[in-house]
Amino acid sequence: MGGQPPLLGRADDARLFIKHEKDQAIIEIELAPHKADGPVHILKRVIDRDRGSENGNGKGASTYYVNGTKTPLKSVKELVSEKYNINIDNLCTFLPQDKVGNFSGFDKQALLLETEKSLSSTLYETHQQLIKLEKELQSSGNDVKSLQDELTTLKKQNERLEREKELMEERQELLERIDLLNKKRAWLLFDQKREEAKAAKEKREELKKQKREAERSVRPIQEQHAEMEGKVTQIETTTKALEVKAKKEKKNYEDFVAKMANHSDGTEREVSEYQSIDAQHRRALKELEKERRRLQDIEAEADDFPSMEETEHTIQELNKEQRLKKSGLDRARRTLSELNEEIIAATDRSKRASERLGKMKDEKQHRLQRLFSKSEAVKNAYTWIDNNRKHFRRPVHGPIGK
Repeated sequence: MGGQPPLLGRADDARLFIKHEKDQAIIEIELAPHKADGPVHILKRVIDRDRGSENGNGKGASTYYVNGTKTPLKSVKELVSEKYNINIDNLCTFLPQDKVGNFSGFDKQALLLETEKSLSSTLYETHQQLIKLEKELQSSGNDVKSLQDELTTLKKQNERLEREKELMEERQELLERIDLLNKKRAWLLFDQKREEAKAAKEKREELKKQKREAERSVRPIQEQHAEMEGKVTQIETTTKALEVKAKKEKKNYEDFVAKMANHSDGTEREVSEYQSIDAQHRRALKELEKERRRLQDIEAEADDFPSMEETEHTIQELNKEQRLKKSGLDRARRTLSELNEEIIAATDRSKRASERLGKMKDEKQHRLQRLFSKSEAVKNAYTWIDNNRKHFRRPVHGPIGK
């Protein structure tokens, strides 16, 4: 009838009831109907030694049948308790020998409740309702006073809640006003930063203008510097040419002196040969006369060349002029460097102004994003106006928070 071995108080596993070294045990019972023409139920339980887990107390080892049909354990318990009013776990209904001690320990009230459970569930539920009604009857004398106290307490709570409600409404109004003031403050900051951006833009234009004027003022100096560099290059070229010419003249003079020395040696040789050989003497005289004429021509040509003193004086004058040109060139370069530094400083100021303007634009975008996050309608209005500014005849500013 769906009971488990612990109800008997002897074993915890149903497989322990299989005796005589068998693998299977079968228990079958036929329940008499309540009425003569009622249905008959034959309950059968089959216990297999090889089924069920080791620690499951043999729950999976049992199979139940009702009138030969395999039936779940839950359905068997419902059939037994509902159709036949049999509660296996009630000691008044089923009292194993090993549970007699537990049954004898019941007092009168517990024994009455167990008896009612075994007879009828309706009887037990009715008894429980009577006990509940008796308790309510005993406590009804204090209900009026408790209700009055509860009413007074509720009135006080209501007054406190009303005050809290007023405070909450006042707080909500203040929060709305704060929100409105924050929006107005955002627009005021926006207008202020826009004016600052305009001023920065005008300052930037002014710096650009100053830069252009500085570039125009520097341009003549740059042209003069280029002209001076050209003159210096020309003077250097001329100086190099004069140096080359001077070196060439000096070499020619040294060659001439060497030729003179060689010529003197040749003359001595010719005189010596003249003393020894008459024919050679006449030939030597002719050669000597010829060489003398050539010497005179060379001396005359040498007189046409400037002296070394004049050449050195010319070189010194050219070096002095070159130093003067170089000094002027250095002054022009210093002036140009100063102007370049002024241009770089003006460029840095312009760059810093541009960076400030970029930061202002970024701050403007951040403020717009914070404003848009608070109200989608404001974002839509601002986007629409910004996209359609060209359709308005005059500048449109907004939206403005209230």
